[in-house]
Amino acid sequence: MNPAAVANRFSEAARVDINHLGVSGKIRVRGMIANHDRPSLEYAEATQRKFAQIGIHYELLQVERLALETAIIEANVDPEIHGIFIYFPVFHNEQDSYLRNLVDYRKDIEAGSIYWTRKLYNNDRLVDGDPSRKALLPCTPLAIVKLLGETGVYAKDNQPLTGRTVTIFNRSEVIGRPLAIMLSNDGAKVYSFDVNGPMLFVDARPEEINISRTQALEGSDIVVTGVPSADFDKITAGEIRPDCVCLNFSSYSNFDEDITDRNRIYVPRVGPMTVAMCIRNTLRLYRNFHHES
Repeated sequence: MNPAAVANRFSEAARVDINHLGVSGKIRVRGMIANHDRPSLEYAEATQRKFAQIGIHYELLQVERLALETAIIEANVDPEIHGIFIYFPVFHNEQDSYLRNLVDYRKDIEAGSIYWTRKLYNNDRLVDGDPSRKALLPCTPLAIVKLLGETGVYAKDNQPLTGRTVTIFNRSEVIGRPLAIMLSNDGAKVYSFDVNGPMLFVDARPEEINISRTQALEGSDIVVTGVPSADFDKITAGEIRPDCVCLNFSSYSNFDEDITDRNRIYVPRVGPMTVAMCIRNTLRLYRNFHHES
């Protein structure tokens, strides 16, 4: 599957919506990057271009990391700024969590602050119980869910993954854990692996479990990987079922090359789709909190 083609559909839908609202060029986003890593900067610049293409003004600022706290506070109180996007990691420690939660939830495009996290964990899908204001979901987990939806593994009911088993290799608070919550909210039984061992998520509730990688993979309908290390033992086609849907969101490929020879669907990356979900969240924030009508 080509995630860029799927992402383009979502972005085009957002462009049409923006034109329908008559707000092209009026939605303003401030992106802040606090490192000098060239790939990160290139990704930020590509995001800026994509936002501009669909009619959202995206201001990208290079900020020294010790000045980032002040920059976030200033953007929070600026009525001309409707969305804030921070490129993490910054400090690679708990300071990043503090900065993430410093962003005003009404401008939090990534939906990483505690306001949106609490809604996710409680499966609360509305803002203040208002059916016209839907809650935000974190961009990359949402991108993964939307891509999985394109594969046909979702049924058309309230819990579309009922009866499905998912294994995820990554339990970060930013991607892996929210993804496990989201998929289990959709009815899946989710095995979650990281360096601290496996967990089982059912109905968004985790429990410690004793299961091997081999056992989890053998019984999975979907396998999602996001291990940011070249040392990870890559998953081979022989470890999983031929009809298993495989998706990798790490910058490293966590699957062996033979995965494309045997498996029905393999999604090698999600980057373009994450940008599309950032656009989606930006528009939802604008509708929920900044658009008078």
